[in-house]
Amino acid sequence: MIKVGIDAELFSQWGGGIEFIAMISEALESTNMVNTVLIYPKDSIGQKIVKFMKAFYCSCRDKISIRVFLKIELTNNKELLDSFKTLSPNTKFVSYYRSDNTIRSNVDRKKQRCAIKNKIDIILPSIKCGQDKFKIPRIGYLFDFQHKYLPEFFTENYMNKREKVFQRQIANSKYLIVNSMACKDDIKKFYPNSKCQVIALPFAPFLMPKNDEEYDIKKYKLPPKYYMISNQFWAHKNHIVAFEALENIYKKGITDLHIVCTGKMFDDKKPEYVKNLLNIVQGYKCKANIHFLGYIPKNDQIEIMRNSIGVIQPTLFEGGPGGGEVYNALCLGVCCLVSDIPVNREIKNYNSVYFFNPKDSNELAELMLKNREFKREDEAVVYTRINSNKKYLGKYLLDNIMSILEEGNNDTCI
Repeated sequence: MIKVGIDAELFSQWGGGIEFIAMISEALESTNMVNTVLIYPKDSIGQKIVKFMKAFYCSCRDKISIRVFLKIELTNNKELLDSFKTLSPNTKFVSYYRSDNTIRSNVDRKKQRCAIKNKIDIILPSIKCGQDKFKIPRIGYLFDFQHKYLPEFFTENYMNKREKVFQRQIANSKYLIVNSMACKDDIKKFYPNSKCQVIALPFAPFLMPKNDEEYDIKKYKLPPKYYMISNQFWAHKNHIVAFEALENIYKKGITDLHIVCTGKMFDDKKPEYVKNLLNIVQGYKCKANIHFLGYIPKNDQIEIMRNSIGVIQPTLFEGGPGGGEVYNALCLGVCCLVSDIPVNREIKNYNSVYFFNPKDSNELAELMLKNREFKREDEAVVYTRINSNKKYLGKYLLDNIMSILEEGNNDTCI
């Protein structure tokens, strides 16, 4: 058996990150040739004090309740780690203490000692690969190049920091995992001298929370007919085109369609974005038909999606096809109205996916009307596809891991 360490550093700070590494872990477990171990950092007392000070500063700067920051910063992300366990139940958990997250070599040494102690053969996917050589093979990770294509959604300072992180990651990694062929092509485009071996994950959705019980979503007071947008409220997610489409429909006298939104309503790159978006919605005739539920438990989110007409993914940019929303929806057999951008075109052979120009609200409105009576795909068909996808992704990952281990070169992070 191969023992694979799943590197939770930074991934454990948001729901989409947890789902991503859980997907990798569960796919590898399905091969019956791998035991996975989640390696995650714990905070020392000193680090908790630093995080408290950071939370206080950020809450004052961004005029957001300090509770929001403290929940994320001081709980060791327990809720998110618990959700990982429901998605990949056979994965073992181990941890290491970090005393100073700003010193990369310290973090890497502690992570490495933890991996050696637990007899890990290879670690992946690591968001931060330091300059020090790792004694265990390690595969790095890059998310996307949004800052290259949509610089208007970043402050200059934020964009410069992001670029430096990318440069370091590419310079320090011999192997990199990315979420799409589009991202792999971007590495070649923007870093033509890179010698990284890039592993682009195929689009093979399979992972779903196990709803073994009835989840009460009556508390959300949902309308009978609604499309769902399940995205964080970041500017590039482009909620506005969906709201404009609903307004167009409403003005035609069709007033029974609604949009239900979930996701944390804050964009750290553009703190004023959400406030401006809500002000625009207040001027719409259909404003009562747009519902903002905020960040809600994952199982509630899935149940709401299951009962929707379909999902709308209006995004202008993604690192992986469709983002987490479309991934979940296709595991439910739900209709997906998806923005026609290059990365989303990697979603192939799904009869329930329809593409639209993300800058054309009229085109989206037509799709919303055309598919408002869409019936979810047959559960047996969806179940068969999910199992096939899991085995396919597991084999793909295992083949790449075996290839790296057979090279016998441990300097996977330079």
